Parts: sequence; C-alpha cells; structure tokens
Amino acid sequence: MARVIAGASEPGNNRLMIVAALAFAVIAAALVYAALGDGGGGDSGAGAIAMQDVVVAARGAEVNTLLTLDMLEVRSVAADQVLSGAAASPEALVGLPVRFPIQAGEQITSTKVGVDPVQDSKDIALIIKPGMRAFSVAATEVTAVGGLILAENHVDVIAVYGEDENGVVRSSTVLQDIEVLSVAQEAQEPVPAMAAQDAEASTGELGQGVRGQRPEELERQPGARSVTLAVTPEQAQMLAALQARGDVQIWLSLRPFDDTAVVPLQQTELSSGFPPAVAE
Repeated sequence: MARVIAGASEPGNNRLMIVAALAFAVIAAALVYAALGDGGGGDSGAGAIAMQDVVVAARGAEVNTLLTLDMLEVRSVAADQVLSGAAASPEALVGLPVRFPIQAGEQITSTKVGVDPVQDSKDIALIIKPGMRAFSVAATEVTAVGGLILAENHVDVIAVYGEDENGVVRSSTVLQDIEVLSVAQEAQEPVPAMAAQDAEASTGELGQGVRGQRPEELERQPGARSVTLAVTPEQAQMLAALQARGDVQIWLSLRPFDDTAVVPLQQTELSSGFPPAVAE
C-alpha cells in the first residue's frame, strides 16, 4: 500500500518542480535584464544629456542698461540648447551695456551686450557712420512708397524732371541702396555697438561704441513730409541741387531686405501721346 501511495504522488511532485523552475527562470531573466539595462546606462553614458553652464538674465533689462552682478545668474542647460556666443562668466559681463531688450531667463550672448553706453538715446548724429551725412528729402505718402518705409530700410532715389520744351518728362535713378535713418521723427535709435563690429569695421571709431537700430515700438508714418537718408557729402550736394529745382520731384523706391545689388539703369523718357522709352 505504501508503495502505491509513493508511486502515485511522484508525477505531481515533478509537475510542481517544473512549474517552480519555470517561475524562477522568469524571475531570474527579468532581474538579469534589469541589471544589464542599469549597468549599460551607467557605464557607457548612453542616453545621458550633456549639460553646460551659461549666464542668463535674472531679470529683464532695457536697451543701454548697464549689467550688474545681481542681474545675472548661472544656469545649467542642455549643451544643444546653448546659444552661439553665450557667456559662461557673469563677472565678464558686469558693466557692459545692453544692446537689445533682454527677458528674464534669457541667455546673455556677445550680440546682446556692447562696448560703451549711449549718453543720449535721441541723438541721431551718434549713428551716422564716419564720412557720411544725414540728409532729408521731401516726401508724401505716394512718393514714399505709400508711407510704408521705416527707419533702417534701404531705398533707391528717383528724380522725376518736369516737361521740357518738347513736352518730354524724364526720370532717372540717381542713387541706389541708400539707408533710411528716419521717417519724419521716427528714427533709428543709438545703441551700444558690439566690440567685434567695431573691430571689423576698422574705422578707428571704437570710442563711439554706437550703432543705429530700429526701435521696437516703431510706427509707420503715412503722413510724413520728409525722409532722412544716410548719404555721402557729394550725394547730399546732388540731392540739394535737385530739390532746389522747382521742376524736380524726388521719389523713393523700397528695396528688398538684404538686396544690395546696384542695377545699371538708363534714363526713362515719356512724351505726350507716346509710350515710355528708355533713353540710349
């Protein structure tokens, strides 16, 4: 009888052992997988994010504000989020003026700070480049591109001459790629210039430490009666002579952004009853 009972229970024991072995195998496999995953991440550094310390603004700052230590803080950011020219040391920025408005938390880069603070933010003479002059031409909404021109745009200047004795009206582009300093009283504002810009210009005017920039809050002036241009002394003389003639009207043609090409143009003539013709 005892032998019968022992013999009957032997298959059940084997099944339990098999189930237990399988369970232990699954648990062991899970533990090994987890261990390998943790070890691989820690040892190889795969998936780890590279971080870098940069200087950011502790609070916002307006143009021409001199930076102080309490306005700056160091923050660790992902390396691929670091802006070009980002500063790593707050001490290197202390005392430098802000060139553009800075928001709290914004990275401070070399393009955001300048050389010297601007003493008079309304003095347009500070932004005139050496050898250049500011010269105003008469304007209306029509002759100034519908009043759409803004300071810092570039324009071509067209002179339209009244009818001659033969009834011919002539027009010619007298200047191309001319910078607009202001439209009426809406002018570029002087801001601290970058040291790198001054060095590249090699003008010897590093002491100025100023450049022109379009203000953030700038409105178009469709009713403007003048537009002030940056021209050479010779160009200023020519424009003065043209405007002194009662039969000449000055028109401005707005150029696309970054288009500095000088196009060869002939004078255009228009006779009564005849289509326009380009003078040879």
